[in-house]
Formats: sequence, C-alpha cells, structure tokens
Amino acid sequence: MVLNTWFLDHFYNLDTIIRIGWLALIFAPFNKISKYCIILPTLLFSIECILMLLFRDLPVLNWISLKDLLMTIIVQRKQFYLMDLWIAQWMVYNFYAGCGKTASCGSYHINKTWTSERYVFTILLFLTYLAAPLGLVLYIVGKHSFLKEYQKNVQNVIKNDHFHIDQLKHPFSIPHTVRFADRLPESLSSIYYFLLGIIGLTILFTIVLPSYIGLIIYCRIVYKYSSSSLSDLKTIPESVRNVTAEMRLTLIKTDRNQRRLIWHLKYLLLQFATIFEYASNYSEPFRLFQSLEEYFRKIYHTPYFVLGNGIAVNSYDIVKRYIQDLPPRKDAELLAWEISPSLETFCDFTTVFLSTDHPDTQLGRKIIFQWLHSFPHNLKHRNFEMELQLSRIVPRHMDKKPTKDLVYQAIGEVMFFLATNGELTKSERLAYISCVQSPFIFFPNWFNFLLNGHHFERKNLRNYYTLLRAFLRYENGLALQAAFMAAEKKKSREEVLKFITVVFCVAGSPAPAKLAVTVIDRLWADKEKNVPLFKKNPHNFIKECARLDKAVPTVNILATDEIVSEVEKSFESKIQIPENTPIHCSIVNANRDKTVFENPDEFLPDRLDLNKILVWNGVEEDIINPDQSKRPIRYCPGHDLSLDIVQYVAERFSPVTDDIDEDNTNNKNEQDLIVFEQKIRKLTPIEESHCWNVLDTYTKVVRLLMTIVINESNLFPSRAIDIAPPMHLPIKNFSIFRIDMAKFIPSWDEDKPNGSRPLRRFARWLVNSNIWDFYDCLAGFDTLEQALAWRSQIFPSLPLPNIVYTDMFSDEAMGRLAFFGCACHYTQRIDKSEHPSLQNAVYVNDMTVLSIFRVRKPFERYGAAAYFDGDFQLIAIYWCHANRLVRKDDQFWEHAKYVWRSSFFAYVTIHDHLIVTHMIECNALVTATRKYLTNGHPLRLFLQPFTYHTVSVNYQAAISLVNRRGLVHRVWAFDYDEFLKVCDYISMTYKFRLLPEYIPSSMSPENNSKTKEQWDKVYPIYSDLNHFWKGIHKYVENFFHITFNVQDDDKLPVDARMTEFINELCKQLGIPGIVSLKRFIDVLAHLIVSGTGMHEHVGQISDYVIDPRFIGAKLEEGKEIQNIQTYTQILILTVVTGVRMPGLLEDWSHLIERNQYYEKNLVNYENFKNELKNLSQDIDHRNKTRKYPFESFNPKFIECSASV
Repeated sequence: MVLNTWFLDHFYNLDTIIRIGWLALIFAPFNKISKYCIILPTLLFSIECILMLLFRDLPVLNWISLKDLLMTIIVQRKQFYLMDLWIAQWMVYNFYAGCGKTASCGSYHINKTWTSERYVFTILLFLTYLAAPLGLVLYIVGKHSFLKEYQKNVQNVIKNDHFHIDQLKHPFSIPHTVRFADRLPESLSSIYYFLLGIIGLTILFTIVLPSYIGLIIYCRIVYKYSSSSLSDLKTIPESVRNVTAEMRLTLIKTDRNQRRLIWHLKYLLLQFATIFEYASNYSEPFRLFQSLEEYFRKIYHTPYFVLGNGIAVNSYDIVKRYIQDLPPRKDAELLAWEISPSLETFCDFTTVFLSTDHPDTQLGRKIIFQWLHSFPHNLKHRNFEMELQLSRIVPRHMDKKPTKDLVYQAIGEVMFFLATNGELTKSERLAYISCVQSPFIFFPNWFNFLLNGHHFERKNLRNYYTLLRAFLRYENGLALQAAFMAAEKKKSREEVLKFITVVFCVAGSPAPAKLAVTVIDRLWADKEKNVPLFKKNPHNFIKECARLDKAVPTVNILATDEIVSEVEKSFESKIQIPENTPIHCSIVNANRDKTVFENPDEFLPDRLDLNKILVWNGVEEDIINPDQSKRPIRYCPGHDLSLDIVQYVAERFSPVTDDIDEDNTNNKNEQDLIVFEQKIRKLTPIEESHCWNVLDTYTKVVRLLMTIVINESNLFPSRAIDIAPPMHLPIKNFSIFRIDMAKFIPSWDEDKPNGSRPLRRFARWLVNSNIWDFYDCLAGFDTLEQALAWRSQIFPSLPLPNIVYTDMFSDEAMGRLAFFGCACHYTQRIDKSEHPSLQNAVYVNDMTVLSIFRVRKPFERYGAAAYFDGDFQLIAIYWCHANRLVRKDDQFWEHAKYVWRSSFFAYVTIHDHLIVTHMIECNALVTATRKYLTNGHPLRLFLQPFTYHTVSVNYQAAISLVNRRGLVHRVWAFDYDEFLKVCDYISMTYKFRLLPEYIPSSMSPENNSKTKEQWDKVYPIYSDLNHFWKGIHKYVENFFHITFNVQDDDKLPVDARMTEFINELCKQLGIPGIVSLKRFIDVLAHLIVSGTGMHEHVGQISDYVIDPRFIGAKLEEGKEIQNIQTYTQILILTVVTGVRMPGLLEDWSHLIERNQYYEKNLVNYENFKNELKNLSQDIDHRNKTRKYPFESFNPKFIECSASV
C-alpha cells in the first residue's frame, strides 16, 4: 500500500502548527494553550513517522529500507524545527522560574506585567525562532548578566520555607564545594553532572558489571573447596565469596610501594564485589561475616578474615578489646570501605572518623555532652507542654502496624523536639527520612560516580544541609548555645552547627530509627507474648533487639603496630599487613558469640548476660557504670537518649493487648479507647468479603482512594512551622467560582500553590465522574460484633475521639449528649405554658427543623425534640416522622432516642459545620483576607494561621463532598435537590452572632439557680466557650492596639485596604456595617473562634461513629443500627475530615512581622499561648469534677483553622 501523500500534504500543515506554537510561546507563555501547541506538533510528527513506516511501499523490511526511510524523515528537517520549539519552551520556563533556580516545592508564581526584562527576553525568543543556537547562547549569557535583576526584583518564588529566607542566604547553609563542578553556575553544574551521570552509568553497564560477571565465572573455575558450612549463603555463591576474599587478602598483603595500576583496578573490582555481597545480605549481615570467618578458620586457622578493604573479626573478646580497651585509631571508614568525600568534608571534626588521641576528639565529645545535657526537654521528666507536643508529633497508633517511614519520622521529630523545642518542616522531615533510608553518602567516591554521576550522594548532602538549616533556625536555643560555649572558641559556630548536624544525621538517624522499627516489628509479630515483655522492662527489650539487630553492623578502626602483630601472628606469619590497615569489628557477630551469650540466636529480653552486649561503642555494663571514669573511652554519648526515644515511640505504636497497663499512657481518653477496642474481635475473611460485596462501586473506589490519601497525609501532616507567610501576589486573583449551594468560594490556595498532586487530581476526577451508580443498599450487618470488627479492620485510620462514649444508649446517656455533646448549644429552658402535657419538662433540645425536608424512600424523615427534667434526665421525645410524643417505656422509646441522636448529628454536621462554619464564616474570612489585604499588610500576616488551607479544604468539599452524587449526597437520605433546599434554608435563616450569643440566655447559671461552679459541672460549654472566647478576643484586641497604635476603640484605623476588607466581610456575613474598632475586633475574634474552637465542637465527629448504633445517617423503620453501606460511607467522611492539621498550641511565632512592633507582638503572642495552655490545664482539672468530661473548647485538641 502506498501512503496517500495528499492526506499528509493537505489535511494539515505541520509547519503552520509549529509557527502557532511559537506565537503562543512568545505572547502567551502563561496560558495552557502554549503547552498544548508544543505537544500537538510533536505528537503529529510522531504519528506521521509511524504512518510512513506502516504504509510505505517496502517489499522487504530490512536495515537498508529503514535507513532510506530515516533519511527521508531527516531531509524534511521538521524534527529540527520541533527541537527549536522545545528549546524555546525550556527558555521560557527557565526565565520565569528564576534562571534555573527551583523552589523547595518546585513551583512559581509569574508576574504577568510587561517589564523591560520581559521585552528583552521576548526579543531573544524571536531570535531563537530565526536561529536557535544564536538565541540560546545569547539567553545563557544574558541570564548571568542583565537578566539577573529580573530574578531579584520581579519574580516571586513560592517556597515551603520562605520564612527562612535569611537562613537560606546564610553563608554556611549553602552546600560546600566537594568537586570543581560545584563552583560552576548552577546551569553549567547541572549539565556537568548530567554528562557525568551518563558516563558513570555507561561504565557501570559496559565495564564494571561485565567484569564482575567475569569475576564470578573465574571464581567458579578456580575454587577448590566444597562447603560444609552451616551458615552458607544462598545469595552469594560460596566460590565467589571465598575466592574474592583470597584475592582481597593478596591485595592487602601487597606492599604499598608495589601497588600499581593493575592493583588499583583489582581493588576497585573487589570493592564492588564487597558492596554487592553486603547489599545482598543486608537484612542478615552476620551470616556473611560468619561464613567468611568459617572459611578462614578452615584454611588459615585464624579468627580473622578479609572483608572489603581490610581485616575483619567476629570474636567478642577481640572486638571488645579493639573498640574499648585499646584507644581506637580511626579514619574516614564505614562498614568495609571509605566514605564519600561529601561526608568526609561536611564537617572538619566529625569525631566518628577521628582517632582517640586526636585533639578534636575530646573537644567534640565535650560539645556533644554539653549539647545533650542542655536539651530543653527530657523524656524522663515530662510536663504538660511536652506531653501535649509529643502527642501531636506521635499520635497513638493501635489498630495496625505503622510503616517504616512513619517510625523514622517519629524518631526524628521527637529527637529534634527534645533538642530544640521546635518542629521540623515537611521538607526537613523528608530529608531526615532520606538520611535514614539512603546510604549513598556512606559509599566511596568511585562507587557514587558509577551511580548516575554522584546523583544520590549529592542528594544526601543536600538533605544534610536541609537539616543544618533546621538547627540554624534554633541556634539561640539553650542546647545549641551550650554547644557553642563548650567549643571554647576553638571552633566557629559554623563548625559546631555542622558537627551537631552530622551527629544528628549519622548517629541520630539510621541506628535509633532502624532499631525502633525492629522493636515495633517484634511487638506486632507476637503481641500477646512480646508486649508484656516490653512493658515489664522496656530498656531490656530494646537492648535485646539491638543485640540481634543490624543497625550498627561494624565498628571500624585502623591497625596499630600491636594489632598488626596480633593479626600476623594469628595467620602464623603467612602474611604481612601494613600499619593502618582497616580493621572491621563485627558488632552483629560479637553479640551472637556463643562463648558469651547463652542461646545467642534466641530473643530473650530477660537474659542474665544482656548487659554484656556491644552496641553503643562499648560493653553495656561498663557504659551504665555509675563511675564515669570506668566507662569506655568512646562510648556513645546518646546512649540513654536513644533508649528513651525508642521506648517512647514504641509505646505510641505498640498494639493493643489483653494486658492493659494504665500507666502506659497518661491520656485517659486513649486508655478508654484501648479498653473499648479490646472487646472487638477480628473480621473473618468470609465476613469481610460479604461486607465488601454489599458496597456499591462508588463506595469501594472512594474507600480505596481514601486509604492512599490518608496514608500520605498521616505520614506528612502539616505542622505550624509549615505555615508560610502570605505570598507576593496580585490581590483579587484567586479564582472565585459559584457552587451549587449558591456560595462563591475561591479555588486557588496560596497554602497549596501547586494544587493537588497528579494522583490526587486523578482520584478526584475519578470519584466525581458520572459513571458510578447511585443506590441505597439496605443490607445490614449480621451482628454488632461484625460491625465493630468491620470498622476496626477496614478503617484503622479513624481519628482518635476526643471523648470515648462507653454508654451510648441509656436514658442517662441522652442527658449527657444534650448537655455535653456537639449539639449542647441548642439545649435551652422551655416555657411550660407551651408544653402543658410535659409539666416535668425543664429543658429541650429541639432538632425538628429537618422534618420539613423530604427524604428518599424507604427512609424516615429526620427530626425529633428531646425533653429533660430539672435533674437533666430524659422524660420524652417528640418524633416528627410519626408525629407523636414518645415517653419512657413506650413501644418506640429506643427508636425515638435513635432518631433524636441521628437528627442532631445531621443538623449540626450540615448546619453548623458545613454551611455556617466552612461555607459562610470561614469562607468570608479567607476570601476577604486574600482578596483585599496585600501580603505586606499586618492584618493579613496576623490572620495567616487562622486561614491556613481553608481555601483548598472548602474547594475540595465543594467539588468532591457536597456535589451531586458526592459523598454527602449518599451519606444522608435527602435527594440532591432537597439537600440544596436544606442549604438554602440554612443560608437564608443565618444571622451573624458573636460566640457568647450561641448559648441561649436561659442557659446561664443565674437563670438556672446555680453558681458558676455548680453549673459548670452539668453544662460546661457555658464556661469553656466564654473562657476560650475571651482569650481569642484579648489576643486580637492587643494586636490592634500594638500594631495600629490605637487607643480609641470607637474609631477604626485609617486604612483603605482594611476598609475594603471590612466591607467584604459585612457583605458576606450580612452585617449592616462595622463603624468602630471594638465591633471590628468582636467580629474578627468570632471568625477566628468559628474556625478553631467552634469548628472543633461541631466538626469532631469521630466521637459518634465508633459504634454503628450511636447515630444513623439514614433512618430506617424499626432499626437502630446503620446498614453496611451507610456506616462505611460515614466512616469514610469521618476519616477524610479528620486529617491532622497544625494545632492551636503549636508555634507559629515565625509569622510575626519583624518590624518596630515585633517585641510587643511577640509578648502578646506568648501571653496568648500561655493563656491557652492554662485554659487547657484548667479544663483538664475541671473535667475531673464534672459529671462528664467536655473537650470541645480544650485548646490541646483544637486546630488553628477550619482546615478539615
């Protein structure tokens, strides 16, 4: 078949499409159309080439015909025009991204104004169109000269850490020069390392790996011995392991003066073999070392063997002597090879690599000891503030084993908090996890060259500097100041900070983090056996795990004359080794020495010989010796700290067992939940399959996608330190759009400038597609036990309840809900004249409003009102669906209670949480703030933590939760049009009220003939809400008096932006006007409280869903338990809206503007936080005397904004 050339020539003109792409790139670089105009011609050209290949008249498809076809394509030169277009696109991205410098989050905001620099750049683009090489060269020259100012003065780069701008520019927070390319401009350095990576990978796959394969073949040919070893390895053939060991021994024996080129080539190949052998046996390196020892005992009758670039030994007595009894001589060695130059040069006096007699060794140990002993927090002496912060860093996990990354992050965050009283940003947490996971900085220079031109090593080094900046942020803290003083001016602050960082990254990362994973794995592997052992003696349990663990496989020293003599004598003088030969002391094998430990391969935390272990650079019994003069000379200074941290993290992640230890947690709520979870059995596979098959496809998909999103969110939760200052953006530009509920909400969030990741965007698109069926499946659980097991097993990430209700169904429990629950602000005294049939009724909680709205068949309408007597006991319920008053002991009494619980839950969730808090008040605050207050406005900065992520959360809710066929539509029984009527009704009846007005006047202590103390015990929201309100109000009031220097509360500050901000608030909230500062402060304080305390009160729904009988999202006739599908959907909603966000008590002092009012505003901020902490402690104290605990306005549970 001959290709129809008319089709290619006339159906489209590729050259014209390419020219359109150029025009779009030059004049509309910010529009998505420019991207498509580049992709489209490339795609069309690819299709054209494929068509030419498929339809060209080729009698025989051979290399000659393919060469002719290729020449035909090349002659057209279209591919060169496309290359020019892609070069121009790179120039555009490079120019507007700041000449090649990427932000930490990898995104940019572009100034779209036509500046002089942009005119120049457009001319360069036009020149690139005419002659691409010339335009590219001129651009590269220009970006390092006259275009440089554009980056400084025009471009606004979005950074996750832009509150650390000064630190980022600090001279010693910039990575040091390791290789000459590091001195080059960033673009040239990137090109250099890119080319180096190609060369390295080419050498790896064309020379090194084939040589290693040849080595394996050679070893199999020349090997003479057969294995009788009980510890033979399956991963590495015996012949390869032993022959390469013999070859290494030959290399080591070679005199240094005789080591020529061939010797070095053999050395590198054998080092590669060593790394490969170790990596293959990474999980159990002791087996590799044991196999090598057995071979050398058999051949040379010696306990020594060859490993890597030196001699190794497994014997406990010899290892103990070398690392503890003799002053070790050290060098830049780790495991069985040299470390990378990046690690070696990061700090000038890393004591891990310094000999004992080096003058910097003692100084370094003194610095570390002073630093450790000056930590602001100690796990052995925990106060309220410390417990509070640690519980947010490491929430209690009890339903499933945590991932390794989650444990790594917990160890790093706890350690950093203890050291600095601060937090790690998300990028710093990622850096820490990378330090634990990635070993490349510990590998030699030549090996990292083979791995993509030092790419992974350089990434590790950047992580070190990321953590250095984290410590730099707290350099004025007690611990670092003590370290600086301990240096006695012999070392600069830069050297001390780098030393602290390398200690944190090398000693504080891999060993404790991986040991914690080992401990937690054992706890979950056999929880009934191991959890009691752990609780009996946590430190002994951890030490026994450390004895068998590979976190610290070897300790490396250099051979002194004495050691050389011992080694040569052991080999019966058959070899001679040079002085300073590396000696690798196997800790993992020494701790399994049968001559020291009884049953060494068994896990026995109660063993009598446990304190003979060698883990922390010495024998344990010597390290814990009270007489410090008798401790090993180089024992680990962080010995006690690492044990305490691993113990704390293991306790937080330990599984629930039948052995309940009330001392294991100071949190009564956690203890109650543990007791509740104890009673839940496991779901059988048949039951799980049955429940899963009942669900509709939509619910199944959402459940699976929810798991992915929640795992990611739980791994990297937002912290207060992640809240960035406002961005330098044009105001009124954040894409407001109208949703079905007649609300206008913004869609672009500066707190999440990139939007969601591609996977999340795809998931959202998938969920919101109209391909999913919509029906209400009424299939129920077979038993209550099955329902609880379904919740526990399928939804292990359910947020921890603030209150664990152990009694959910009794009449007394209904009184608790009415006066202590999330709808208690609707409870009020009644006028007895209006209820003549209820003479004993004193209080009512009326949730009948939803009864006017229709529901889908076959469900009952919502709506009920509960009546209580003067002793707060339930006496009757008006049931709207049946239009009858149900009294105690009536036929439908239990069902009426269930209807009332379900009705208040639905009304509070839809009315208070979704519409009033999120869509009206919080949306008004964030919209007015970002629409009318510039980034430099002090009020904008002040409100930043209280609007954090509000835009993205409201937007996600609008398009994925409350949309047609969305989760909310499916959870509740309203048709979608009827649900919109509910929303319209709530919006029309909304009237702005200050928080104290939320409590009916009839519910004051005076109107109930109670003292404040008496009333607090039965209706705690009255006091807690008002105390919380006063704290927020005082903070806002002091801010205005300090920042705007106003004394007259009757007058507003003269500020045009603030006036526009106020007008927008009034318009959205329906306020007639704000004409005084006092009223403005009241409104702002209320909006802040609405997004914090009130949001917690009405939005903390996990308290009510741990049992499917507690509330029902849909009401079915004659049933008081949710069906499988509805319960699953409400659990999904609970998990999705329970993602952790920054706490109100976390530290966001970095957001305080550093101007002439900084000190006063800082004092105001600290006083505010102290008042919140005092309030939290006061609520904890009063909860002990209240009839029931009430936590809605306890600051320790409240987040800083309506972020979820």
